[in-house]
Amino acid sequence: MFYFSINSPDNCHLGFLVLMDEDNSAYTDGTTGYYAVKAQADETDQQACPAQWQILQQLSVQDNLRWFRKADYVQLCDAENNIIGRLQQQYLILCGQHFILNDLTGTL
Repeated sequence: MFYFSINSPDNCHLGFLVLMDEDNSAYTDGTTGYYAVKAQADETDQQACPAQWQILQQLSVQDNLRWFRKADYVQLCDAENNIIGRLQQQYLILCGQHFILNDLTGTL
């Protein structure tokens, strides 16, 4: 599992992202799995980034969010398997909105 904090490009904290490998698979090669989004921000940051906040809130209540590794990035899909974003290095794009990730994996 990988844990990240999600921030706006101007450094407002908006929530968390967790990437998990495929569950109950006979073969897990780290190329596919599930992810979860947790929208969590104080009111000031919510108001400063309304478009980003709304997307994270909507994804927070969805189950079965999937990721797939492609070349040098991770493709993110919604519960209906529609491509909604990508993760590349510390940059996250969801539904056209840009975010910055901070890796928390080693600190938890």
